[in-house]
This record gives sequence, structure tokens and C-alpha cells, in this order.
Amino acid sequence: MRLRFPVATAFLAVSLLFAPSCSDNSGDSVAVLGDSITSLDQADLNSTLGGDYELTISGNFGKTVSDVMPEAELMATRTYDQVIINLGTNDVLQERPIDKAIETLGAEVALFDSARCIHLVNINEHMLNQSDGASRAEAAKAFNAELEKYAERTEGVSVIDWNGVASSKLNGDDPPTSELTYDTIHPTAEGFAELNDLYSSALGSCGNLI
Repeated sequence: MRLRFPVATAFLAVSLLFAPSCSDNSGDSVAVLGDSITSLDQADLNSTLGGDYELTISGNFGKTVSDVMPEAELMATRTYDQVIINLGTNDVLQERPIDKAIETLGAEVALFDSARCIHLVNINEHMLNQSDGASRAEAAKAFNAELEKYAERTEGVSVIDWNGVASSKLNGDDPPTSELTYDTIHPTAEGFAELNDLYSSALGSCGNLI
């Protein structure tokens, strides 16, 4: 053991010497724009991320992508280092045209043209319409597919995979829904913790940091 320790230490020192510099982006100003999921998450967001980032949060109950354009325009009157947009759930639940939602989302992204990174949150694909219990899975999958295509062709835009996390914990119902939501739509306390971990990771990796 005495022989190995200096070698390991020397290797670590050399690795650190040649490793790229990194930062967790602490101190960045961050706009968070969303619907009721964001509104219900506001206290936890401020608690978990507010110490590291300067947060401006706009949560809007029941609103679609188009509905929040005025809020997006108001937020964009100041500049931000990074932006998180969590919208689209109500578009799918209200059966709004997906192409229109993505087009409007692109217009909202364009408002924040000075941001280094813009993170778009995909939507849970295991939602049920609250009025009749019908699954909205196919529409949600279509929305997420178009969201991914938009991010791939737009510089500085990435997707936060909330659906992947929500789908990792499905119950035995028919159709199954995520155990990280309490009504198939809004996250539980555990769900919000998982979502905010995704936010933290995305904000910290802005700029391809390691």
C-alpha cells in the first residue's frame, strides 16, 4: 500500500493538471417559465437552486405555450444567462395542435437570444385527461418527438428528460401512470425532487462543462 499511494497521488496530480477547467455556473441568472407544475415547484426551486442561481420564476396554472407568451415577453425584458421552459402539458391535455405549440415555443425561445443555454423540459407521456380519464400518451409522445427535433436544429437549446424519469417509475394500472405524480400530471414531493435534480444538472452543464 505504501508503494501504491504516491503513484496514485502523482497520477491524480497529472490528471488535474491537464484536465479542462470546469465550473458549476454558480451565480448565473436563470429564468424559469412554465405552467402549474412550475408554480407548484416554486418554493422547492428556490430552496434547492436559489442558493446557487439567481432565479426568476413564472408559473402559470392551466396555460398552454401560446397562453404564456405575454409572460415570456415580460420576462425577456431583462437578460438571463440560462432559461428553463417547462410547457406543453396543457397543450396536450387540451388537444391543441402540436405544430402550433412548437412554433410558438420557438418564438419564446427567440426572446431570450442572449442566454447561453436554453433548456426545454419534455412532458410526461403517461398522463390521463382529468375530465374523462382518457390516456394522452400518443399526443404526448408526438409532442416530445417534435420538441426533440426542434432542440436538435436550434443552437444553444437542449431537452431536459422529465419523461424519462417519470416513466422509470410506473404503477400497475391500465394504462400505467407514473408514481412520481399524484394525479398523473403534477409531481409528488419525490417527483419535484427528481425534476429539480434534472434542472440542477442541466444548469451546471451549460457550456459542455465537465
